[in-house]
Order: sequence, then structure tokens, then C-alpha cells
Amino acid sequence: MPPNIDMDRCSGCGMCDKICPLDVIHFDSEKNMPIVKYADECWHCGSCRLECPMGAIKIFFPVEMLY
Repeated sequence: MPPNIDMDRCSGCGMCDKICPLDVIHFDSEKNMPIVKYADECWHCGSCRLECPMGAIKIFFPVEMLY
């Protein structure tokens, strides 16, 4: 599962775009919001979630990854 961004909590700082090592998240400067552009490429590293100052990103791990 790709990162899930709660747009009600997102401040539009763009930190998730800057920190994502695979460029999964891109920041749309016209809409002032992040977009999960390459969801299938996500490694679930959690760097976006950890660096989000608003706690707006959640990552749901597939069941296969938990065992």
C-alpha cells in the first residue's frame, strides 16, 4: 500500500516530496499539495511519515509484509 496522505491535516510543506528516496511522492506546486505519483514503487520505508510535521501520512502494510 502506498502512503496515505490526509489532506485535511497536510500543511503543504512539501517535506514528504523532499525526503522520499524513490520519488514516489511529488509536490504539485499549483495545487499546493503532495501527490502519490508512483504508488507501486513505494518501499514502505516510512521516511515520509516520520518527517511529516503534521502527522498527515499513514502507511498501511499489506498482510504479506507483516509475516
